[in-house]
Amino acid sequence: MTKRIACIQPEQKTSEGLAIMTEKCVCHLLVIENGESIGLISIGDLVKEVISEQEFIISRLEHYIHT
Repeated sequence: MTKRIACIQPEQKTSEGLAIMTEKCVCHLLVIENGESIGLISIGDLVKEVISEQEFIISRLEHYIHT
């Protein structure tokens, strides 16, 4: 039995990856570029990226407020 593997391309956004994982009920995505596998990304990787983006925005807002 062959199953379709959930995959993503490097240029896709973090939110797209999380949406694919949610829709497919998977915790990992195969990263495909030019038809070839170049890596594997986990839900943990994407969550870390979201947290990093939010921390950056928070720091910029705090800086704006204090200046």
